[in-house]
Amino acid sequence: MKKMKIAFCVRDMKVGGVESVLIRTMDMLLKNRNIELYVITYVNIKEQVYLDWFKSHPQVKVYTLYPSRWFGTDLSRFFLTRVFQHLCRDIYRWFRRNFIGIRCVRNVDLLIDYYNFSFNLEFKRILKPKLVWWHSSIDNFISGNYIRYMKHYDLLVVLTDGFVKDFKNLYPEYSDKIIRMYNPIDVEKICRKSEESVSPKGKYFCCISRLYADKDILTLLKAFDDFWNKNKKADVKLYIIGDGSFRLRYQQFAENLSAAKNIIFTGAMSNPFGYIHGAIANILSSKSEGLPTVLVEAAALNTLNISSDCRNGPREILYDGKGGLLFTPGDANALSECMDAVLNNKVPTKKMKKIAYDGLTRFDTKEISKQIIKLIKSYV
Repeated sequence: MKKMKIAFCVRDMKVGGVESVLIRTMDMLLKNRNIELYVITYVNIKEQVYLDWFKSHPQVKVYTLYPSRWFGTDLSRFFLTRVFQHLCRDIYRWFRRNFIGIRCVRNVDLLIDYYNFSFNLEFKRILKPKLVWWHSSIDNFISGNYIRYMKHYDLLVVLTDGFVKDFKNLYPEYSDKIIRMYNPIDVEKICRKSEESVSPKGKYFCCISRLYADKDILTLLKAFDDFWNKNKKADVKLYIIGDGSFRLRYQQFAENLSAAKNIIFTGAMSNPFGYIHGAIANILSSKSEGLPTVLVEAAALNTLNISSDCRNGPREILYDGKGGLLFTPGDANALSECMDAVLNNKVPTKKMKKIAYDGLTRFDTKEISKQIIKLIKSYV
């Protein structure tokens, strides 16, 4: 039987939710002998965790479209240098697209733009089936006017039913070009990794997040400071696990809070599951999300979730608040009250955790794998 050759396209492979889900998805698909995988990136892969994965999976071919390091996705912080880099990078990429092309796709049967239309310019002239995975909210889709790219793709794959409903109401002409596909979560693997990881002693909340503006860590910091003071400076800590361009300003803000000594920025971790498992609650403070994997991972470890009620994922994962606490995005006072309610047993924590855990069957890796393979076969 002829193998189905599938290419996943991602701009870069930085440590984050989208990339970890891609690795899990490829792990699933590699179990099918009739599928051959390719990965196409904008820039060379630098993160060691992914370099190790590709080294241990040599059957997955990797192609880099724009290998020049100076024209990569990480540009200078100095404004004038960054502007010059942007200009040069656009010219460099335009030249490679138009005169060199994407030769590596000649033998590919299906192209999957795995992150929010990142390869729209590259895909325009390619006459092959093309799918796009959207990992963000409907709000970001609307504000970025991404609907203009839909004509270049055969199907839009999104992560929640809420997104599908909103999309069809807004763009009925494309109602037959969208489906929902949950991210796969391997609960057994998560539990194993939590046993291999250490967790801090004492009582604490944790937040696993990239430290960018849209994650709204400022609201989390304000809320924790308010919670800490209202609870008579309780011996409770907040661990913020992750890294990103906003880390320094978040740390500087935290240093001026009365609860500063109880706020710990750990940096990125390859295995944060021990921290999640031992926490009073896992907190997500984002302004917008697609399908926040960390909420599913916390539920798998029987840890309560406190999440902003941002579109589109948290409410769907947490069953409208039955499987965890929801608060209005940006409302530090409401988040503080949620933390207080959990610490002082004002909510049915055990019941909420059970509801969230029982709902994990939606993200079963075997079931999601069957759905993805079925989707691939419909285009190959």
